[in-house]
Amino acid sequence: MFGRSGITAAVKVEEEDDGKSPAAKRAGEYVTLKVQDTDGRAVYRTMRRTEQLQGLVDFYYDRAHGRVQRGTGRFLYDGRRLSGWQTPAELDMEDVDEVDFFEELIGGAACSGWAPAPSSMLAS
Repeated sequence: MFGRSGITAAVKVEEEDDGKSPAAKRAGEYVTLKVQDTDGRAVYRTMRRTEQLQGLVDFYYDRAHGRVQRGTGRFLYDGRRLSGWQTPAELDMEDVDEVDFFEELIGGAACSGWAPAPSSMLAS
């Protein structure tokens, strides 16, 4: 039977086998991501690799200081839209990977000089 010290020794051996110091293990748990918008502004956030990306999205909107309304943009990584439930680990994100932010443009404006066709030109 294993005594209490036998279990501790077994765990200790496993920790030593991977060859990483505790600081290196902690460093691998985190990733720093950059959110770049179309105006050239960048926001950096360090987060756990297992944390949902919704934290990054919320952080960006908090730092936008009213320039962008919450929920009015799209976040893309490698050309694919991100979902808040995804994690950096799922997407194999590495330190200082870039997430692009594009503000959604809704509606449009009429061109100056545009006018509807006169009713005489419409087919009957």
